[in-house]
Amino acid sequence: MRKILPLSILLASLCSSGVHGADSSWTAEELWESWPSERFVTTVAPCLRPARLRQKLSELAARHPERLRLEEVGRSVRNRPIQLLTLGTGERKVFLWSQMHGDEPSATPALLDVTDYLLSNPDHPDAKAILADLTLLVLPMVNPDGSEIFSRRNAQDIDINRDALNLATPEGRLLKKLRDLHQPFLGFNLHDQNSRTAVGHTGRLATNAVLAVSGDPQGTVTPGRRLAKRACSAVATTLAPFMPGGMARYDEDWSPRAFGDNITAWGTPVVLIESGGLPAGHPVTDLARLNFVALLTVLRDLVRDNLASHDPAIYEALERNETDIWSDVIVRGGSILQPGSRQPYRADLAFNRLRSDREIAGCGGNGATTRSAIMEIGDTRYRGFGREIDASSSLIVAPLVAGVEGWKARRWLNGPILDRFAQLGVGTLYWAVREKHRAGATTLAYALRAPGRTRIEVIPETSPRPPLQLTGPPGQPRSRQLGELLRALQPSAKGPTGEAVTAASQEPWQFGPQASEGLPPRIRRGRPASFLLLSHPPGEELNLESAELQAVWIHGVEAGATP
Repeated sequence: MRKILPLSILLASLCSSGVHGADSSWTAEELWESWPSERFVTTVAPCLRPARLRQKLSELAARHPERLRLEEVGRSVRNRPIQLLTLGTGERKVFLWSQMHGDEPSATPALLDVTDYLLSNPDHPDAKAILADLTLLVLPMVNPDGSEIFSRRNAQDIDINRDALNLATPEGRLLKKLRDLHQPFLGFNLHDQNSRTAVGHTGRLATNAVLAVSGDPQGTVTPGRRLAKRACSAVATTLAPFMPGGMARYDEDWSPRAFGDNITAWGTPVVLIESGGLPAGHPVTDLARLNFVALLTVLRDLVRDNLASHDPAIYEALERNETDIWSDVIVRGGSILQPGSRQPYRADLAFNRLRSDREIAGCGGNGATTRSAIMEIGDTRYRGFGREIDASSSLIVAPLVAGVEGWKARRWLNGPILDRFAQLGVGTLYWAVREKHRAGATTLAYALRAPGRTRIEVIPETSPRPPLQLTGPPGQPRSRQLGELLRALQPSAKGPTGEAVTAASQEPWQFGPQASEGLPPRIRRGRPASFLLLSHPPGEELNLESAELQAVWIHGVEAGATP
């Protein structure tokens, strides 16, 4: 017998799929597929600096001279122009603004893409309806000074988004002026949140978070805020197929200094959309793509039925954003052995690689100096991760520390040699030189830096030395046992009195930062993720000499691996 679906369920299914009758309405899937070829801005969002944005805005205005208005509406602290796009002829106004924080750029190119898409398809029923019913006020970059240097704050070092009451920033004053002048009936405040924010305790990254911003401490649900909740539900429903399980609800706590909260209080309900982290395999451009799809779909349904087909309960049921419970890499099940101790202890290790969005996009930093930080030592069972390493039969120890003396060492210190040292477990090489050679040695040390490679730290000739002193390139080890690795260093290694250095003595780790600005050879929270994984089956007696080296991590990158 064929099952008959209730009419309410059938209608909800039709609405969520983007199909409304037999019209030619666009669907979220079509928008997603068309964006790569249709997008107007091809510059990756983190690389879109103010000058380039101004160029693209001028091109956009020239492309649609009859239907798009571009005007300079203010200036930043550093006298950079802030420009507003106006399109559409409807009585109802929608205000969309992005990049109040200069290092949160994902929605900025998407706003230009949305504008161009609407104006380039004037005969499409959805575009025609949006432009006839609405007037869109688009402010792509509120904080150009912050964007130029990829900084959250403006040139006064003020967080513009916390300046709604003082109005000490010219950018903040402009935002309020535009809101008061146009009295939009709905606003979209577009941001980027921490890319490691998780969806509740699911262990999944929050690719996006939404918030129907409250206009008072009590969280009163006015008709405007109810509309904002429906808009949030529309965003969540629209983006669910593209990033399953990646939608969260932003912190709803009242923020009395914030613009979103105050703009809602002033009479314009605000929808906050935060771009977040992407699952492995997704390019950073997908964040702009998601904004493009979400905004066009919400605008379509806003015109069609004022978002009546979207149930606020969908938004209210979203898991909340959670911070500090997701890490790039987690090493699970191992035991940590600290220098100077013979007793390991059971602990997981979670760490993050610290790279700015511009570094990831390839338009900032040189890529040679990798940074990382250990975020947790202990129980990580409820922490999400990008990569998980099984260390259940491993010891986690600090990398070996070695030293080299004299300016002449420059003759054999090179990238391949440092890579070999890294493969043998040497994390840091302290190079002691005379004062007159320190500048040259420092320059060479910096030039030789690369991800996953032994790092050189230059120290004064009079500084204390690490126990393990090298005089040349290493030999070839016969196995991966730590004792053999140390013996492979013997052609170029000696102890402080000429004797061989052994793993059993723990001397390769006994060197702290007193001789330089280097890092202490201990594994600690907040320190860079540099460590060795040594084989050590549970229950077996500790024997460092015979423990095999399984992996070497230096500043968050595995030696010999692509960072």
